[in-house]
Amino acid sequence: MYKMLIFLKGNKDEKVYEHFSNFTVKYLSEFSGKEIKIGKVESSLLLETKYSHFCEFMVDSKQEMDELLNSPVSKAFNNDLMNFNQEIDLIFIDYA
Repeated sequence: MYKMLIFLKGNKDEKVYEHFSNFTVKYLSEFSGKEIKIGKVESSLLLETKYSHFCEFMVDSKQEMDELLNSPVSKAFNNDLMNFNQEIDLIFIDYA
């Protein structure tokens, strides 16, 4: 199992959350073919960076994730990540 977590950095600007919800998560849902839900981060007290929301996407293997992220249908998602990278942190987890 291989998982991608996207954390939205704590930000009081509502436009940042709207972008995360209306673009980043929407693109991820579209190319993955799965409904991606947004969770609210309750606490990140021990972390230097504070987060407000996150979403996660899981597939069976790293190879499957790589294929999805490099497919033509994921182009809008990848462009969004490049343009929105100051507002998010990505973590990839491999359950080997």
